[in-house]
Amino acid sequence: MTAIFVILGLLFFLLPQNSLAASFSNLSDKMSRHAPSTGADHEIKFTTSENINQTTHSLTLNFASGFDLTSLDLGDIDFFHGTTGTETEELLSVNPTALSWGVVINPANIIFSHPSSALNGNVNSGEVIVIRIGLNASGADAQIINPAVSGSKLIEITSSFGGSGKLAVPVSQDQVGVSAASGNLPPAAITLYPPSNITTNSMNLSWSQYTSLDFARYELYYSTLPGVTSSNGILLVTYNSSTATIYPLNGLNANTSYYFVVYVYNTPAGLSTPSNEVMGRTLSTGGPPVVTQPAMPTLDHRVCPIFLSDYNLTGTRPADTIVFVNDSSAGVNYPAINGWTKFVTLNLGPNAFAIYVRDLNGAQSDTLMDTINRWRKGDTNGNFVVDDYDLSGLAAHFWSDWCYADFNEDKYVDDFDLSALAINWDFVY
Repeated sequence: MTAIFVILGLLFFLLPQNSLAASFSNLSDKMSRHAPSTGADHEIKFTTSENINQTTHSLTLNFASGFDLTSLDLGDIDFFHGTTGTETEELLSVNPTALSWGVVINPANIIFSHPSSALNGNVNSGEVIVIRIGLNASGADAQIINPAVSGSKLIEITSSFGGSGKLAVPVSQDQVGVSAASGNLPPAAITLYPPSNITTNSMNLSWSQYTSLDFARYELYYSTLPGVTSSNGILLVTYNSSTATIYPLNGLNANTSYYFVVYVYNTPAGLSTPSNEVMGRTLSTGGPPVVTQPAMPTLDHRVCPIFLSDYNLTGTRPADTIVFVNDSSAGVNYPAINGWTKFVTLNLGPNAFAIYVRDLNGAQSDTLMDTINRWRKGDTNGNFVVDDYDLSGLAAHFWSDWCYADFNEDKYVDDFDLSALAINWDFVY
């Protein structure tokens, strides 16, 4: 045990360290490819404890030797900041202007400069910064090429105001599924819910919100025949706000079936995608609809422990229901008809969640009670103390994808996880 501690202790001092500076924390880089000499998308995230609000402020991404940035241009980069899940995108230009951040792409680094007006583009302390580089950026057509030599590669983030941080990414055989995005793809479909509050001459339509940044507008169409499209249907309304997802429809005929579909359009391509089609039949006498209780939602359980404070809850729900987490539906997204997600912040220890759904008639399900535990970085066995048992586990699984020691959750146990263990050594919580 002593020998293992000495060896890994030397690694701690000799190898690059995870961010020890106070300004940047929770650093990560989600890469689409890890294979050598291969193009990859990067999504770099970190949290700043400093305000970035002066015209002299700048951030620099420094890539280790071997990364090839020569194919990149301004269109291959997006810059966001804010609360996780609701980050705001900033305008980018070659030189900073009053309204846009400046971006300079060099062979080994990318420099982001604050707008020339201190009133715009400010990043507040505690905000998450998200930088997308590659085909995951809006309108992109190029990627960063990985180094030709395998190994753990360093990406360092520096700034003009003293903040800094380091992270490492593995370059080896691909460890995750290969994926890429294209700026010419149509938008993802939204879900149109069955009509509610149906009377003899009216009903309410509602649909899930389109949450991507390329939103342009919604168009709602109807017909008295199934198979309604934007070509054969009648346009009811156009909404230019992504949060406008409800339409009250009046003046209908009694005892008549109506069919509806919503198209979502993106920008700048102007492409569209239809929702599912729903049908509603007006009443012949005006009696109220029969209300039944919806089934409970579910919450997915992560087998591995959770070390980071930001976590994405996911689960299933009955179709056409709204999910409430601890009595709030704010921030809940619906990527599928029977799915839901919500970003939450976890405290150390147990985190209790009460989850239920309501349907469009206001009927509420029973409540699902569940608890998610967050462990401190360095604690591989969940006994609330960081000691030599945790060091033994990390040492035995070094350079592997062992989730119990993957404290930065990058699917790789390396010297940066060892840094986190060393920082919290003998810590009881």
